[in-house]
Amino acid sequence: MGYPSAQCLVMNKGKWNSLPADIQKTIEKISEEYIEKQGKLWDETTKEGVEFGISKGMKVFKISPAEVAITRENMKPVLADYVKRMKEKGLPGEESLKFLQDFVKSH
Repeated sequence: MGYPSAQCLVMNKGKWNSLPADIQKTIEKISEEYIEKQGKLWDETTKEGVEFGISKGMKVFKISPAEVAITRENMKPVLADYVKRMKEKGLPGEESLKFLQDFVKSH
């Protein structure tokens, strides 16, 4: 399945820094546990949704390697623009993009 979804917890950096170290560690531990639980929930929900769709006549197509290559090529300017905009804001665009790409490759 291919669809975008962003799940995140956000906190003001000043507030985060004001929390005691033990509270920060607790939040980080719970967040790590949540990643696995939420991932499994998404997998289950996706499977149920696909099965329901198929039962209603939906067709599922596997994208060919050629289409994947075309999409990758078409995404290059979008990703380059992201890196540029992040650099303009003083943020590590290249590093964050590489982190995400490495993560996707490993999963």
